[in-house]
Amino acid sequence: MTTEDLIMKYAIGLHKRFSAKQKQMFIRVAAKDFSDLGYAVKANTGKHKRMRSINLMVGDVKNAETLIVANYDTPQHNFGNPMKYYPFNGVSTFVSSFLPIYAPMIIGGVLMLYILMQQMPYLNFATDFWWSLFWLCLFIVCAVFTPIMTIGIGNKVNFNRNTSGVVAALRLAEELNKEQRKKVAFVLTDNGCRNHGGDYLLRESFPDLLDDKLVIMLDCVGDGDTLVIGYKDDTMQEAKDMAACFQPRPKRHLCPKEDLRYTSFSFYPRGLLLARGNFYNDVLMVENISTNKDTNCDGKAIDELVAGLKKYCGHKAKHTDEREEAAA
Repeated sequence: MTTEDLIMKYAIGLHKRFSAKQKQMFIRVAAKDFSDLGYAVKANTGKHKRMRSINLMVGDVKNAETLIVANYDTPQHNFGNPMKYYPFNGVSTFVSSFLPIYAPMIIGGVLMLYILMQQMPYLNFATDFWWSLFWLCLFIVCAVFTPIMTIGIGNKVNFNRNTSGVVAALRLAEELNKEQRKKVAFVLTDNGCRNHGGDYLLRESFPDLLDDKLVIMLDCVGDGDTLVIGYKDDTMQEAKDMAACFQPRPKRHLCPKEDLRYTSFSFYPRGLLLARGNFYNDVLMVENISTNKDTNCDGKAIDELVAGLKKYCGHKAKHTDEREEAAA
């Protein structure tokens, strides 16, 4: 299946992955696609803060040296100005998203408080039926609407976040040869747009192993002028090696720990984060997610990303085999 076919399949056919039913449908379809490529697949479920997550594990996750991780869930709809998403700065993302996403909930709560304090004590259906009925109905509507907005309403258009990462993972899985597949596994994680429950679940599933694996995260890789490799202190050399596998070479960006709060990347000590976007004031920003304008997923950019990652996985596997032979 071509990159464009996969984009259409997951960005249009399975465009919302927000509710439990939508996620279960996605897992079934994605599991079949990976299985058709010859991979073993397994769904893994768990709860974090009363929210259930379901991850899809592909390949030998326990014994693989490298994990390719991508969030597959899609965000809730943004009712304000287009939200700005910062893959390397979770604090900025939180600040940018709070009012646009939670404005309806805040307005509903304030209106309910106003009705309770200023109108309810004076309602009188005997003397002012229609006026009293209006305020009562408005209160009921707010009481129903506010909890719904607390949960959120799934965004309908999600080409870049998070369809692009899923498509890139599938295309890379198809391109890896037999030897590379022994050393590389994939995990599609849930709730990356909300409470990172899938990342908690992955860490809990492999508490003693995950810190020793190289985790390569794919986050919003389908739109933007600049591809960036984010790295940590322990993965600087890996970032250099990976950058050399791309033409033209992507930018490299050291990720300070304090900036990674509220990000999936913060869960993986030996991690690299690949993201695409536009730089503003030396910060990578992804625009139009959580809105109906998230309509861009560049198939050519995905193919270039996959080619670079395939080359890097081959390069890494070769060096691992050389070290093992030298040790023997």
